[in-house]
Amino acid sequence: MKEGQWYPGNMARAINNLRQDLKIVDLVVELLDARIPYSSRNPVFAELLKAKKHLVLLHKADRAEDSETAKWLVYFKKQKINAMPFSVHHKRYLSQLIRFLKEQESNLRSTRLKRPLRMIIVGIPNVGKSTMINYFVHKAVTRTGNQPGITKGRQWIRINPGLELLDTPGVLWPRIDEDTAWPLAVVGAIPPSRIDLESMALWLIDYYLDNIKAGILSNRYPLTNVNSAEKIFEQIARTQGCLQTEGKPEPNRTAALLLRDFQAGLLGRITLEKAPL
Repeated sequence: MKEGQWYPGNMARAINNLRQDLKIVDLVVELLDARIPYSSRNPVFAELLKAKKHLVLLHKADRAEDSETAKWLVYFKKQKINAMPFSVHHKRYLSQLIRFLKEQESNLRSTRLKRPLRMIIVGIPNVGKSTMINYFVHKAVTRTGNQPGITKGRQWIRINPGLELLDTPGVLWPRIDEDTAWPLAVVGAIPPSRIDLESMALWLIDYYLDNIKAGILSNRYPLTNVNSAEKIFEQIARTQGCLQTEGKPEPNRTAALLLRDFQAGLLGRITLEKAPL
């Protein structure tokens, strides 16, 4: 698979808009996928966010391995970045985030700025940004509309009297190398039409094999031979009825089924990327 231009056209404009937005917000919440914290982090953000109060949320932490998430939290702490596990579907994670936001609101009130805390959520597509924004929208007092200095179409959402959220689109960097493309594709951040489905599925199965997690696949599918990714792929095709008319495995249907099961959390809690030591 060659390095490619996955989201062409609007990337420079999106980054420029974000640079302008950062001038008028107090807090940046950066969403990463807890299963692939490295690949789901836009490298442009590291430079852009240097001068901003910054919180990293390892989203979908309920689908990642707790032990690996803990190591990633240590990694971000060493980088002097606030970070916490997160899932919009779990109250304990939401409560932790709300406590953090209230602390930031309180800190702002102690300054001369007598206005709500202004927050922005950033992240690559399909990392859960829309889900999180929708959660806040349901909690919102009102949408306050466009304000001076904001690109047309951007809106402030008044979550409560002390907190406002600036709604912006997701941003993915324009060029992705092979090392990051596979993890991004497996979690659904890259359209499946851009990468060969069978190759993607075999990459995922190989990860389970390399990390001695083939038993997790056996919990979902009736496997008798787990010696190779190809054998496992063929068994999944046959046991799940993903066959062509002549009885041969149908690669795309088999791969799509496997990837759907992974993305739905049906193949165990898996972290695909280890934290740097």
